[in-house]
Amino acid sequence: MPLSPDQSRILEGWMRSKAIVHCPLCADSSWKFAEASYVRALLEQGDTDLTEGGGLVRVSCGNCGYVALFDAETLGIRGLWDQGRSL
Repeated sequence: MPLSPDQSRILEGWMRSKAIVHCPLCADSSWKFAEASYVRALLEQGDTDLTEGGGLVRVSCGNCGYVALFDAETLGIRGLWDQGRSL
């Protein structure tokens, strides 16, 4: 699911607060915050789907396509999905 504008701002602010400004592969600073999305946990076959605690936020580099995954709860975005949604 795409992030809302508020969630995108939270993601960008969190990454900057941790000095995650440049892509670790190409060193470019063109993260695609507007295209960031919330994804369910990456599961192996047979694993229980723990949607409540397994959400990830995906953001990619606009230069090389590197994909970074962050825990939605750590970012402070997980709680925002709970408000008004039935996840």
